[in-house]
Amino acid sequence: MKKLLYILSVVAVAQLASCTNDDPKKPGYEYMGKTDMYRSPSYETYSSNPNFSDSMTARQPVAGTIARGEVIFTDYDRLSYPYPNTPEGYEAAGAGLHTPLVKDSVNMAEGKRLYENYCIHCHGEKGMGDGAVAMNNGPKPPAYNSEALKNLPEGKMFHTIQFGKNMMGSHSSQLTPTQRWKVIMYVQTMQGTQTASAAPADSAKAGSTPKM
Repeated sequence: MKKLLYILSVVAVAQLASCTNDDPKKPGYEYMGKTDMYRSPSYETYSSNPNFSDSMTARQPVAGTIARGEVIFTDYDRLSYPYPNTPEGYEAAGAGLHTPLVKDSVNMAEGKRLYENYCIHCHGEKGMGDGAVAMNNGPKPPAYNSEALKNLPEGKMFHTIQFGKNMMGSHSSQLTPTQRWKVIMYVQTMQGTQTASAAPADSAKAGSTPKM
């Protein structure tokens, strides 16, 4: 009986001691001796940290890091689009809008990848308008090498991706302007009007920004 009372007294004292602590960073008395096993001795986000030469706990991302889902925008991508969503704007884009990119194998390969992600389901692998969606739901878009599209200017293609046309909706939220030009570059191979040249050493920087 005395032993039980002793144990109860110890438990009661421990509970009272842990409840009277006003400092939230000090948990009071804890049962386990090795508290690092379940209570991490971590540093506050903006506190000083002796483990790093600059004493900063909040670390900067590694140089060149791209956040998941982040799109890299070029200077061209940040330009406003000057042609309105009207028949007149469509014709003006066809006459005055041209790609700022070098038409090389690097951009062509990226255009093919983007095409297969965003266009193939309607326009088909070879641009014949026989993609899975078109074949199951219709209507079928015309082939890229058809009379209607084989001579379609690249500016009109860009305008269509920007705003959509007929049954095709806008893809401006899926593709940046630079990505659209790469897709168009690949589409032109299915029109029979474009071939890729060898990639220059500085292809990533090649091309000038047209006036828009």
